[in-house]
Amino acid sequence: MKRHCVIGILLAALIFAGSTQLSAQAPASGLWPLVLIPNGETVYDVVNHITWLTDANLPARQRFGIPLCDGNNPVAPCVFGSGIMDYQSAKDWILALNHANYQGHSNWQVPTTPASDSSCPGTGAVGNSFGFGCNASAMGYLYYKALGFQAPNTAVPIPPNRVGPFRNFQPDHYWSNDTQSPIASFNFVDGSQGGGTGGDFEYVLPMIPNEIPGTLPAWGMGLQVNPDGQTVYDPMAGVTWLADANLAASDTLGLPRCQTPTTPMNCVAQDGSMPNSSAGAFINNMNAYDHGAGYLGHTNWQLPPVAAGCNLLGCDGMGNPMGMLYYIQFGLSAGTPVVEPPDIAVGPFLHLWPYPYWSCAVDTPQHPISDPIQAPCDSAGATNNGAEFGFSFGDGYLGTGLEAFHFVTAYYVGCGLPELWCSLLSRL
Repeated sequence: MKRHCVIGILLAALIFAGSTQLSAQAPASGLWPLVLIPNGETVYDVVNHITWLTDANLPARQRFGIPLCDGNNPVAPCVFGSGIMDYQSAKDWILALNHANYQGHSNWQVPTTPASDSSCPGTGAVGNSFGFGCNASAMGYLYYKALGFQAPNTAVPIPPNRVGPFRNFQPDHYWSNDTQSPIASFNFVDGSQGGGTGGDFEYVLPMIPNEIPGTLPAWGMGLQVNPDGQTVYDPMAGVTWLADANLAASDTLGLPRCQTPTTPMNCVAQDGSMPNSSAGAFINNMNAYDHGAGYLGHTNWQLPPVAAGCNLLGCDGMGNPMGMLYYIQFGLSAGTPVVEPPDIAVGPFLHLWPYPYWSCAVDTPQHPISDPIQAPCDSAGATNNGAEFGFSFGDGYLGTGLEAFHFVTAYYVGCGLPELWCSLLSRL
C-alpha cells in the first residue's frame, strides 16, 4: 500500500511538473527535484531513465589520461585546462571514462540529439533540425523542461568582473562586422575565430578606429585607459574600445528586451547577448545617441573587423583586433577563458558552463532510453551524415556542423539510485 502511495505521489508530481509554466529567469527550484534526483556524483533523470554526471565539467578536473591541449594547433585527443575540447576528443574522453569504469559503469555516452526534432524551428540542408526551442534532445530536455529555462536566457549569468581595464567581459562569442555567411565572430572562451548564423545570440564590444582625437599621445604598446575611464586605446591594433565589454546588459540604448529569441525584432537578451541584426541596430543607436551627438560624444562606433581566412585558433595579426586583445594584450593562450563562470549549482548540477556542450545525432525522436546505446555515441548512421551537435546552456540554442571546441558531459542509460527507488520509479 505504501509503495503504491509513493508511486502515485511521484506520478502526480511528474504530471504537475509537465503541465506547469516554468520560470523564464531561473531554474524552477521547486520542480526540478521531481524529475532530477541527485545521488552524489550522479543525477537520475526520472523521465528519460538516464543517469547524468553531477559535475557538468568533469574533464576540467579528471582527464582520465587524455593529454592537455597545447598551442594553436592542438592534436586530438586532448583537453584544454578549462575542460573544453573538440568532438573527437569528447568521444575519446568518454571512452576513457568507460575504461576507468567510472562510478561503477562502463556505458557512459555523449548525450544524444534526434537528427529530426519537430520542436526545432530550423532544418539544415541535410535535414538535421536546429535552433531555439529544441527540447527532444537529452540536453534540450534539461534546459527547457527539467530546469525550466526559456530561450534566450542563460543558465549561468556572468557576474560583474574586471579584465585589465575592461569590465563585464563575457566568456563567449562576440560579433564582428563581417557580412558573409556564416558570420565570423571571435570567441573569448578559447580564442577561436569561427562563424555562425545571424540568429545566434552573441555579445557586442564596440570600437572606434584609431585613437580618439584630443586624448593624450600613446606611450608604449600596452592598453591605455583614456581620461574619461570609459574607453581604452590599443596602440598595437590601432583601435579604441568601449571599456564596458557588455554595455547591452545594463543599457540596451533603446532596443527592447527579448521575450523570445525572435520577438520583439532587434531585441537584446537579459544578459546582453543579441542576434546579429540587433548588434547592427545597437551600433546605429550608439552613433545616433544624444540627438546625434553620439555615445560618449562619438559617432563612429562600429563592430570589430576580422581577417578572412584565419585559422580557428591563433588569429592575433593585424586585421583581428579582438584576437590581438585576447592573445597579446591579455596574454591568454588558446583554450583559456577570459573569465570563468561563477561556480554555482544549476538545479542538481555543478560546474555548468553557459556555453555549447557536445551532443551526437541519432535517427530517432524518442527519449534517450530508446536511442541506440553506443559508448560513446558516435553519430554513425544519422540522417544528417553523422554531424555532431552543440547545445548551449547559455541561451538554449541547438547548433550543428561547424568545427569548434565545446564542453562535455555524459550519461548512461539506466537508474543510478538505490535498487528500491529504481524499482519504484521503473513503474512510472
